[in-house]
Amino acid sequence: MLRSQHAEATRRAVLAAARSLFGKNGYALTSVDEIADAARVTKGAVYHHFAGKEALFRAVLVEVEAELEARAAGAGDPAEPPIDQIVARMNAYLDAALDEELRRIVLIDAPAVLGAELEESAGQDPGHLDMRSFIATAVARGQIIGLDPDVLTHLIRGLAWLGGMRITRASDRDATRAAVGEALDAMLRGLAPATPP
Repeated sequence: MLRSQHAEATRRAVLAAARSLFGKNGYALTSVDEIADAARVTKGAVYHHFAGKEALFRAVLVEVEAELEARAAGAGDPAEPPIDQIVARMNAYLDAALDEELRRIVLIDAPAVLGAELEESAGQDPGHLDMRSFIATAVARGQIIGLDPDVLTHLIRGLAWLGGMRITRASDRDATRAAVGEALDAMLRGLAPATPP
């Protein structure tokens, strides 16, 4: 029991150190040696838990994306119309693009390190499935116009991701965040039926 607790504590320390260094310095400028030093473990301990730097980055990305999804899912008021809830979710995601650590890991390094593989797995992640279910229910109730929920989910999440990329590359991130949010809000509100049920 104590051995498994120690192993998990070591794994958590490595993940925390990797997340901090990837978020601050980026994937390319972070070495496994630096991660081991920051976690106060040996390099062998890092490799015991993760096959290599890319595997460690994937684990960090999964953790960060889960936090982002939880933040987005918790945004907005469940009593509000579905469109308002979707707008709130997208705004929570766009706000994350202002966070240096999250921006570097999710919007800069993930596409560079994982490339097309990242896009191929997008439809199976829990955030996509949760949003798709939410949209499908809203479509069935007539609260969103009758379009394919899976297509809408891909497009809405893609717009949020592109918005995050635009914010990431902007010289004035705050102004770009406001402009992207305004445009996304207008586009998403176009999904509401002309006469609400």
